[in-house]
Amino acid sequence: MIMKKRLTRIIAFIISCVLVGICVFQCVFIINENMNQIEDRSNRADVMESYEYTRDMNELFDKLWAISSIYLRNTDRNDRYTCSEQYEKSVKQAMKELGLMDEKGKLTISNPRDFEYYVSCGDRSFSNKHESKEALSGDYSIEYENGGISSIPKGVNWHYNPEKSWYTTNYGLTYYRMYGALPKQAVALYDFDTTGLDSYTDELGATIYYKTDGTTPVPDNVDSIRDSAETANREAFDQFEHDSDTEYYLPGEEYPYDNYGEDNSTYVGDMSEVTDTDVYMFFDEQSREWLKVRKDKFQKYKENNNDITIYIKPSDQLIAEYESYHSQRETAEQDSVHRAMPLLPVGIAGVIIGLVLLFVCGYDAEKKKFVLSMPDRIFAELPVIFIGGTVAGVITLAYGIDDIRRSLAEYYTNVDMGGIITGSAVTACYAIGLGSLITLSTRIKCKSLFKTSLICKILAFIWKYLKKSASFIRRTLNHRSMKHIEKNALKKDIFLRRFLIRTAIAAAVELLIFIIAIPEREIEFFLAGSVFLLVVYVYFSFRDHAEIAGVAKQIADMNGGDYSPRLVPEKSPAYGMTNNLNNISDGIKSAVDKQVQSERMKVELVTNVSHDLKTPLTSIISYIDLLSAEEMSPAARDYVTIISQKSDRLKAMVSDLFDLAKATSHTDVSNEEIDAVILTQQVIGDMADKIAQSGMEVRTDIKVQAAPITAEGRKLYRVLQNLIDNALKYSMAGTRIYVTLDNDDTSTHISVKNISAEEMNFTPEEITERFTRGDRSRTTEGNGLGLSIAKSFTEACGGQFEVVIDGDMFTANVILPLDTKQN
Repeated sequence: MIMKKRLTRIIAFIISCVLVGICVFQCVFIINENMNQIEDRSNRADVMESYEYTRDMNELFDKLWAISSIYLRNTDRNDRYTCSEQYEKSVKQAMKELGLMDEKGKLTISNPRDFEYYVSCGDRSFSNKHESKEALSGDYSIEYENGGISSIPKGVNWHYNPEKSWYTTNYGLTYYRMYGALPKQAVALYDFDTTGLDSYTDELGATIYYKTDGTTPVPDNVDSIRDSAETANREAFDQFEHDSDTEYYLPGEEYPYDNYGEDNSTYVGDMSEVTDTDVYMFFDEQSREWLKVRKDKFQKYKENNNDITIYIKPSDQLIAEYESYHSQRETAEQDSVHRAMPLLPVGIAGVIIGLVLLFVCGYDAEKKKFVLSMPDRIFAELPVIFIGGTVAGVITLAYGIDDIRRSLAEYYTNVDMGGIITGSAVTACYAIGLGSLITLSTRIKCKSLFKTSLICKILAFIWKYLKKSASFIRRTLNHRSMKHIEKNALKKDIFLRRFLIRTAIAAAVELLIFIIAIPEREIEFFLAGSVFLLVVYVYFSFRDHAEIAGVAKQIADMNGGDYSPRLVPEKSPAYGMTNNLNNISDGIKSAVDKQVQSERMKVELVTNVSHDLKTPLTSIISYIDLLSAEEMSPAARDYVTIISQKSDRLKAMVSDLFDLAKATSHTDVSNEEIDAVILTQQVIGDMADKIAQSGMEVRTDIKVQAAPITAEGRKLYRVLQNLIDNALKYSMAGTRIYVTLDNDDTSTHISVKNISAEEMNFTPEEITERFTRGDRSRTTEGNGLGLSIAKSFTEACGGQFEVVIDGDMFTANVILPLDTKQN
């Protein structure tokens, strides 16, 4: 491989720049030499290609166009006018103002270069050399026909031919826009007597006469009746509706600018601001009355120039001199090309060496691979900017080489300083551009172009920050209760990925719109582009959100107990979240199934044990009854009595267990319409003997006459019975038990309150568990199932059961929904 060493490549770079510079310098010198010859000729006033020649030719054209349009169109072949006397007067006045007619009415056409010309309008024509237009036709001639020039003639230094136009009106005015080199840019001709009429000068210098009798339009800023009490504008303004609370100042009226806005006043700059149509108001001096005339009464008719023909040809001497010069110039240009040809291989050799450097740059002979040097580690955007700058610089120098040469030629007459500066600048651009391409080529070979880019470093920093943020979110969401969620869920979150990409693109496009619109002060474009970008962004965001809505529905279904999995396409933004929810659903469903199975096994166990205990227990009780009928000693009868009591208690316990098992499994529930008031009174009445034996006082406070509910009366009876029985067992002696019943809008509340004889060192949740007793010493009767049964039976009937402990006050509340149908 050639140029393996870095020093060799540096020398090759210098040689490439020197060879290209030699070629550039010589070519610039040759171009400047030719341009000097061209400018030397164009600075002469007596030759074609000079500014004076072009000016004289165009000035003659302007004069001939005015003569054909104004004079020839209104005269016959005998130079007699074919128009009215008033119009003839206007034609002569206009021709004099344009310097094309003397006081005797004879045409005056200055022609210092002795151009040959032919001009015609309709059937009127004349020529200074008595030549036909065909004889004057040629590459060096101006040929004007059918309203335009077909081509720019040779020999002119610049061409100036703006549109020349004219129009007529329905009230006797003909208006010509002349432009060009004539003394006036426009003239107005009138087919009525203008003697003594008011007039003004328009923006092009034409004198406009007008009448105030409604037969011609008047200027908007002219007040023809300054001595009248009201101006014409005020009279016209009064013809239309306007805000009576605002004081209007109209054109021609004095306006107190110092008090602007303080007196609820406003200035009207144009009458069209306050009128719904354009109307002229005229004051007739004879009738002393106002006349109102619509502006659309006065019409303009644009005319064409198709009937005008103008041919202008330079002299044969000028043409011959011009052609001789061009022949010499072509010879000089060929000589310049011959002088430049030997240097072209030198420049091509320099470019080839530069191309070779692009292929071998960055190679390290010791490491035997391409490596980055110190210049290759600067931001990659900098050489890209240098390349763009060198291209722009070369293009600027190519267009500005003449200005550089001319600006320095007057100071440096013996040396081409402009060529030296231009050649040095082009060579420097080549060196900077080649060096920038070399460093970019080295980065590409080392696969480090993007790594050394400032933009990529910024994007990498942002990506690193986003990854950290995503990692933090993942760690936050990765709770123990969510371990079943896939660890890489965030990486597969299409919704997040789409959101980041969409936001990045929107930000980049908004920045681009800002860069384009703001420097050019295109505020409307900026606002329209931003609104359109926002609409597109919102549209795609809502499209993704519509798919995410399915995730919310799945969560709602899970909350309602539907754990069935959902299927969505892999490319959907809801795919990752749906899979996570499916995993959660599977876990919850599995846990619920296990719990239900465990509860079912417990219920079945209790039910089976209770059922199996009933048979031997029934036999025991039967034999105890038989044994009690036999004659025995007093001691033996006491033993039988104790056995009978314990067997009855065991029978009640087994019955409670059986009932609790059925209530827990929500089986054997037969609801009916009952009245909670009647049921409560019945329970208290049935337990009157037991209450009397306990020595406790039960006070009832039933605040309503009826409480219709839907429940199973037997189970609800058992609930109230257990609560009162529990209060009788554990109340402090000498205290009272309170049973209250009241309704609200939707439910009935039954409460049983008592003061505990023992310290209640348990929670409401603990006391409602099975086999839990308030008497930890178990000195009182009970099996710890009373409150548990009450809670299970209440819930089986569709109600709520709660226990409230406030110091020594124990309250059991039963809340049942009212049956609204019975109301």
